[in-house]
Amino acid sequence: MDWKQNIPLAPHTTVKIGGPAEFYVEVTNYRQFKAVLADLKNEKVTILGNGSNVLISDSGIKGYVIINSTSNIKLLPNNQIWAESGTQLAHLIDFSLNHGLVGLETFAYIPSTLGGAIAGNIHGTETLFSTIAKSVEYANHKQPIILSAILQLKPGDTVAARKISRDIIEKKSINQPMNSLGSIFKNPSPLRPAGLIIDKELKLKGLCIGDAKISEKHANFIENTGHATATDYYALTKLIQSKAKTELKLDLELEIKLLGQI
Repeated sequence: MDWKQNIPLAPHTTVKIGGPAEFYVEVTNYRQFKAVLADLKNEKVTILGNGSNVLISDSGIKGYVIINSTSNIKLLPNNQIWAESGTQLAHLIDFSLNHGLVGLETFAYIPSTLGGAIAGNIHGTETLFSTIAKSVEYANHKQPIILSAILQLKPGDTVAARKISRDIIEKKSINQPMNSLGSIFKNPSPLRPAGLIIDKELKLKGLCIGDAKISEKHANFIENTGHATATDYYALTKLIQSKAKTELKLDLELEIKLLGQI
């Protein structure tokens, strides 16, 4: 494989923030992915798919970074789909509907790969991803790395499913900015979501540190409005946590992952 050094990682994230990878390679199919991981079986590696839900340090990531761009999909018997872990959710949804299968449409507009969806057990409008992932294949590596998965779907009304997907996209696009990492904090409870706490209780919506801004659309999202750094972004999360602790006696837990020395 063609390893590169000191490649900026910001372009590989949804928020366009992050320093360079010490060593970098992009894999585009299952065999490449397995081969690279076999070569690095005793090394710690960082896997990036869409680069959503991860804040990468301004100084970057030491060691080996693998960009997972694998994307093969196969239709299996019994209403199942096999897919490589780098497959985009949007592509999976289209593939399943094109083959008369429903069940993935409620995960529309989530900027994730299949691997990220499984690792984070993401929530659609009605269900968790774990209810669909029938089996998951992991690499034989010192850390759990998802190679592929089999999804259990069902035949159904694809016209109705496409409408559900379109409606979700239309609704979410209004209040979920894409120049972000997704939701920053976990919701303390279903009836007390983090965005509502930050907006109505702490009254921090619109606050900026550098070019990092608590979104006017949804206060549990922090946008990069120009040239925000990871330092700006993280400082804003710490300020929110500090205010929540001081004013509300509430511990807000990060939903995003921190990579590198932030």
